[in-house]
Amino acid sequence: MKLSIVAVFSLGTVFAFGSSVPVAPVARAPATWLSVEDVGTISTVNTKRALERVTCYNAGTKVDRAPSIASIDDFCRSVIGRRVTPGETVACRYEWGGFTILVSGRAINGCSWVIDANCYRLLRKPLDECNTSGENGKQGGYVTDICGEWRYDPGSGGSDW
Repeated sequence: MKLSIVAVFSLGTVFAFGSSVPVAPVARAPATWLSVEDVGTISTVNTKRALERVTCYNAGTKVDRAPSIASIDDFCRSVIGRRVTPGETVACRYEWGGFTILVSGRAINGCSWVIDANCYRLLRKPLDECNTSGENGKQGGYVTDICGEWRYDPGSGGSDW
């Protein structure tokens, strides 16, 4: 009879000594959660995404994807970790010579939250889900969920149009 010794280490890895039978790793929850979302009494399976609605402008200045991504990425990097209070808007306007790109996040419906990495995903929704006939020619829009409005808005001549 072969004796097997199994040792569990703190990093969640399982090793078996003296056994030719593979041992599956033990799934371990993180020491603390990464984020928490209070969704009240809403019982939708994927509440956050189910309530996201994209509105496309379909008019105004048309810009390419590359400067749009650069603007969104810079904005999100600069605001992640910032608390947004009810009614507050956090925004930056990027000047690209012949056009500008305004990106923003706003707390709505009396909500207050801390900006996290969802910033990137939410601001790319109007970029990727509007003007879908090609990679370029993007005119922007905004996405709303139960607590926020995220706006990607190309413009020219000092306006957001």
